[in-house]
Amino acid sequence: MIDPNDVTDPARSDRQLEEFLLFCIVVAGKNADQQARKLEEFLQGHEPFAFIRSLGAKGIIEERLERVKLGKYRLLGESFRRIACAGLDLRSCPWEALTQFPGIGMKTAKFFVLHSRPCEMHGVLDTHVLAWMRERLASAGVRRTDVPRHSPQDRATYFFWETVYFGLVLARAGRAGGEPINWAQVDLDLWKERRAL
Repeated sequence: MIDPNDVTDPARSDRQLEEFLLFCIVVAGKNADQQARKLEEFLQGHEPFAFIRSLGAKGIIEERLERVKLGKYRLLGESFRRIACAGLDLRSCPWEALTQFPGIGMKTAKFFVLHSRPCEMHGVLDTHVLAWMRERLASAGVRRTDVPRHSPQDRATYFFWETVYFGLVLARAGRAGGEPINWAQVDLDLWKERRAL
């Protein structure tokens, strides 16, 4: 089962990578602990993509999703079905390739890559990170309303705020260079910090 408090692992097996990608999809906008448990119940120890293909062949993916109450049944059913049949190399495919699937936007794709590969640098602009950014930027005179409340869907807007995020993290670390920053750890720390509020 995915532990939402410890999601970073660049040494996952193929099975674990498949489960982690599914987790990244089902957790968007939901409680991470609950969704991790529901996904575990959905998979019941099976090889994720092979299991989804077998459910798809029987036409019962959505029924199974409903049974464990994962939510967004039609969207998740289509997403799971297409991903399980795509043949992607989850160790090396670019994050952009993941966004071709239903339920995977830039935030979700970057979250998956950041926490499953070593030395990646991505800003996962979820509600926790954006709230943290609003607080930091407000102290610098930027109006809170200027920072998005939800992850931007427009590519240029996402990249703009991702660059702002990188600058804020570097300023928080008190340096603009030197020792490399573990961006996955920063993301996880911010999530835990905001979650505790």
